[in-house]
Amino acid sequence: MKTKKQSHNNRRLSLLLIGILLLSTSACGLRVNAEELSADYQRRSTEEGDISDARFKQAMADFSWRLFKESLKAGGENEAVSPLSAILCLGMIANGASGETKKQMEQAFGMDLDTLNRCLYSYTAALYSAKDCKVNLADSIWFRDGDNLQIREEFLQANADWYGAEAYAAPFDETTRQAINSWCRQKTNGMIQEILKEIPADTEMYLINALAFEAKWAKAYEKAQIHEKDFTSYAGDSQTVSMLSSEEKIFLSGANGKGFAKSYAGEKYSFVGLLPAEGVDVYEYAASLDGAAWLALWNSRRTTTVNVTMPEFTMASHKSMKEALKAMGMTDMFDRSLADFSGITERNDLFCSNVEQKVYVQVDRSGTKAAAITWGGMEAKSAPIIEEETVILDRPFVYAIVEQETGLPLFIGVTAEINTENPV
Repeated sequence: MKTKKQSHNNRRLSLLLIGILLLSTSACGLRVNAEELSADYQRRSTEEGDISDARFKQAMADFSWRLFKESLKAGGENEAVSPLSAILCLGMIANGASGETKKQMEQAFGMDLDTLNRCLYSYTAALYSAKDCKVNLADSIWFRDGDNLQIREEFLQANADWYGAEAYAAPFDETTRQAINSWCRQKTNGMIQEILKEIPADTEMYLINALAFEAKWAKAYEKAQIHEKDFTSYAGDSQTVSMLSSEEKIFLSGANGKGFAKSYAGEKYSFVGLLPAEGVDVYEYAASLDGAAWLALWNSRRTTTVNVTMPEFTMASHKSMKEALKAMGMTDMFDRSLADFSGITERNDLFCSNVEQKVYVQVDRSGTKAAAITWGGMEAKSAPIIEEETVILDRPFVYAIVEQETGLPLFIGVTAEINTENPV
């Protein structure tokens, strides 16, 4: 039996990111049932945070680019993360954290939990979504129907208030696995087909955040703008790929690279392509872009004519974020003796065993589709017009999908080679 929470009115269907938190324990079930949640945990009216505050933008930019930097593994592979998916997932986790565990998470976020909750609520509510540029956010909590694990009401209510989380009580058998995968397919418009191959016997709860993005370009490509050209991979190999040529208006330039911003329909989001200077390693360039450097680059963008050539590409990645998050200061949450998640359950016996993320990005002549899944396992303790510029992405480059008003990225990636087959 399931209970569906009120979802945010402004959250609609399309660009996909899914954040999943797995809560595992040796106990056999939960004390709360879905019918009780239906009456008690409807989303309440909330006081929004100030997303125009420069401190929020800086904190979000710092978190986004540091997560990307700590997740990078140089070696010629395509890389991508969704910082928005990650922070939404981690925000839900943090609502159950206490003590030093919570303090470390807040330090990594760059703001206290109350501010994070309020600002994420406001930020996601304001995300633009329309027919040709769709953004969808959805959240759900799935828990084992039983009697032993006593979940705190404050934890459930906080995630209903700030994240609009639906709640489902389920037996955590094969039918539950299929239901969770079906929910993910629906919320991601089919971009993510499956997240669970099995449900481990000691898993008690899944917290899932879904964010989907699907957008057409503001100006469609004509046939004459599509050509077969060479792309030189990180390994030095030459690949013949489909290249898209266009004239754009926004140019970005920094000490070690240059790039452009290309608008999607509605001109509320942009694809940003950044080409390192000749002789600069793409992974070193990506690692140099912290939050301050990125915002400085974005805020100094200027209007000019930019002759752009970019490849069509599709990429998929799957990685553990555990070491990246530990490097960002979130260490206690992964330590069975130090983790404090007493805000989730009256029995303080949970720790986070891992956080992983899958990302899918497809950029082609029509526009962009992107998807990400983030999940963590919780186990019991035992300017003016100037001269023309040219940016040709015919060798490894950095890219981002950003919300134009704030400049904050939904996705960040490195393309080191062009996949000729769909990786999903």
